[in-house]
Amino acid sequence: MPREVTTAAPTGPVVVDLFAGAGGLSLGFAQAGYRVAVGVDNSSAAVETYRTNFPGAVSLRRDIRHLSSTELTTAAGGRVDLLIGGPSCQGFSTSGGLSKGQGRDLYDMRNSLYTEYVRLVRQLRPYWVLFENVPGMLLYDRGSVARTIIDDFNNLGYRVAPIILLAADYGVPQLRRRLFFIGNRTDQPLLVPRPTHGSAELWKEFALPFTHLSRIGHNTTGPTAAHVTFDQACGDLPSLTEAQHLDDVPYLCRPTSAYQRLMRTKSRSVRQHIAFRLSDTDRLAAQMLKPGENWRALPVDATPERFRRIKPYDATTMLRRLCADRPAYTITTKFNEASTGAFIHPTDNRTLSIREAARLQSFPDDFIFQGSPPQMRVQIGNAVPPLLALALAEAILPLALEASTGQRIPPVRATDPLDATPDVDAIGLHSPRARTKSYFPQPMLPRVRAAQLKPADPAA
Repeated sequence: MPREVTTAAPTGPVVVDLFAGAGGLSLGFAQAGYRVAVGVDNSSAAVETYRTNFPGAVSLRRDIRHLSSTELTTAAGGRVDLLIGGPSCQGFSTSGGLSKGQGRDLYDMRNSLYTEYVRLVRQLRPYWVLFENVPGMLLYDRGSVARTIIDDFNNLGYRVAPIILLAADYGVPQLRRRLFFIGNRTDQPLLVPRPTHGSAELWKEFALPFTHLSRIGHNTTGPTAAHVTFDQACGDLPSLTEAQHLDDVPYLCRPTSAYQRLMRTKSRSVRQHIAFRLSDTDRLAAQMLKPGENWRALPVDATPERFRRIKPYDATTMLRRLCADRPAYTITTKFNEASTGAFIHPTDNRTLSIREAARLQSFPDDFIFQGSPPQMRVQIGNAVPPLLALALAEAILPLALEASTGQRIPPVRATDPLDATPDVDAIGLHSPRARTKSYFPQPMLPRVRAAQLKPADPAA
């Protein structure tokens, strides 16, 4: 069952969110009781979204390379207790073609933005820091970037450790792994939230990289709830056809799961339920594929040329239909394109809508995105799931509150200590190939020719 939002502390630690985007991290910290004072981003649409949903915070549209610590301190009301953020991750993402060794481009400007985060930490001296990115950062340039981050923070007097968390383990209906560097300069212990959800079969027979830095798919300290499924997350939303838009429409049914009730807590209607127009290939896949099937079940001559060069055990999430009784895969900025991931709705012949993607990221229904639909996609796909952020925020809240205000409160949620002296030389290990095809297993299907199939009914 998703955790209910906690009551905000009257004088919570002051948070500044850099690279804030729509505000996924900020929302989790605000729900945990922190005072989110400032959100900074370089996207006008994201800043408008942030301003809409965080009216009590200062929203700044700035290039972080030209952002001063004085401006941030003034906007925050005189002090910054925590600095959180997630700089652009595309340069590190394995989904974008990152090699096991050198990465896509050692000189990608986006990959140097973390140095600006470090600069502001040096100038602001917050008690706690939380730095978020994709696990692929640990592979980048054989781990040199990750080791540099740890060294830089150590040199500033911060004990920092990396950890990989799976969003599904904290009530988010999505198999999304994220990397967090967590640290402080207060000599307080580093804590991570204990998983509340799990699946013993999730990574069975997989050889995952960075297992020494991961807490994923299980909880060895006690029982957990099952991962939240797509249907538990989105089953109450109206059915849509391709390119159909619904906005401010009353709910058609009562919530059927705890997760749906949580998402609808402050909302009376369905907002921004926007489906997208499909390419011919995506439309064929949406018409033909059964839940759990991917591009391997399509005719050879009906798939893009690049798919014909893919090995059968690779790209198993591409052109894939989701299963209603399982979590979704990682929501990216292109969840409208079936050829880029597992984004086909379990029953409707279309890809995910804006509201469905937001739900799968754990944004509540009263959270309104600004900008065009493509701009909304970017904001949703780039966000840290708020429920994952809430778990992290609650894990360190007692310590952050004591450091910033002297107040002492009992632990908010179960936590585990995080080792601040990991073997950083092991960070850059090459990623081994999984020994099984997918968490959503499916039989190896023979490839067929389009002529062997009955043409899809265009009216279907």
